[in-house]
Amino acid sequence: MSSQKLVGISEIAELAGVTKQAVANWRHRFDHFPKPGQTLQAGPVWDAEVIADWLKAKDGYQTKVISFINLKGGVAKTTTSVAVAEILAKDFRKHVLFIDLDPQTNATINLIGEEEWGKRDKDGRTLAQLFKDKLRPDAKPVFNVEESIIRGVSTIDGGISRLDLLPSSIEFIDIQEKLPFVAMQGNYENNPQDILRRALAPVIDRYDFVIIDCPPSLGIVTKNGLRFSTHYVIPAIPDIVSTWGIFQIVSSIDAFSDSINRAPPIRPIGIVATKVQGNIDLHQRVLAQLREGRLFEGKETDLTQPPLFTASIAQNANTARGADADAGLNTFRKKYGPNYEPHLALTKEIIDRCNPAKN
Repeated sequence: MSSQKLVGISEIAELAGVTKQAVANWRHRFDHFPKPGQTLQAGPVWDAEVIADWLKAKDGYQTKVISFINLKGGVAKTTTSVAVAEILAKDFRKHVLFIDLDPQTNATINLIGEEEWGKRDKDGRTLAQLFKDKLRPDAKPVFNVEESIIRGVSTIDGGISRLDLLPSSIEFIDIQEKLPFVAMQGNYENNPQDILRRALAPVIDRYDFVIIDCPPSLGIVTKNGLRFSTHYVIPAIPDIVSTWGIFQIVSSIDAFSDSINRAPPIRPIGIVATKVQGNIDLHQRVLAQLREGRLFEGKETDLTQPPLFTASIAQNANTARGADADAGLNTFRKKYGPNYEPHLALTKEIIDRCNPAKN
């Protein structure tokens, strides 16, 4: 008689110290999750030793949640974050969830088009509905995370199978001003900065990376993204105005991370230079300052400037056309032109700096 010990999903969850939903998410996310040894009437079962070895090897595969943030608009934050998400999913075969928190909805429209976004916004299948529900605690919630996630988005190849989207809405503009009242309506038990993290808890383990396009502010909606971020990236044009607020971003996120007792703290991966024009002396001077880590010189702080990424994104007149979901740009080279290679190099740097386990 075989002495092989078999375990089901409940036992795997107990071994790993997670929920059964987390185990189900791992089966979806990891191509290398062990195949069941048998499928019984009660469900699939696995060899306990195989599962134990897999759980040990899994260490280091925690979901990386990366917020893209700058307090100034027009720095190619959305274009850069969308490109990184698409390349992670397509070229590096990672499971990626893109979260659009910016009320301008540019990333959402880039990935699914304006018509599809309009239908979902009308039906309450955007993130704005999640926050609206919290403002009406006595009403039945409308938002459903499973129904709101759009799978296989992007104009590339008619959709990238490993790239999912939680869409935004222009209603965020009005909602943000009302969110401080969420705590009052819940007898101070509901933290308005924790709404998104709680909503995503059942699905977060499906993904290798979560990319968040934050609004150009440090308000409550942005803090909902930062609340469960592991890292952040600062896209910036190498000029005085676009880099001026970087110290405020770093110091504010450091203080926020400390206030919520994050361990480890939310870590800056780096600054990515965008819309770079090689023939402008100012750009070259600021790039040198960023490269040498001198941006915080003269400030009374123990914080250090986040490192500059080696890859930089040049100014490109076709960028706006690439963001048009109806332009028929169905390959990376059509969508990003000569900036595809720099975006690819940037994505590789992000992976390396996050130090995920190697496949």
